[in-house]
Amino acid sequence: MGHSNVWNSHPKNYGPGSRTCRVCGNPHGIIRKYGLMCCRQCFRSNAKEIGFIKVFFLYFLRIYFSIFHIVLLF
Repeated sequence: MGHSNVWNSHPKNYGPGSRTCRVCGNPHGIIRKYGLMCCRQCFRSNAKEIGFIKVFFLYFLRIYFSIFHIVLLF
């Protein structure tokens, strides 16, 4: 039984090596928060479709509407 037969012979169910991106399969840069399980590159390309909005954009909207005295409900 050589080294190649023993190495990775059991499936890894824990740790960073067990998680991959559900979109592209990349094991690096996984975002696990909210159960996304998506790498950061795929998250950037699909963020609007998922429903995420940039924080800076929300901050800009609040300043804009406060200038014109419009009430925001978020």
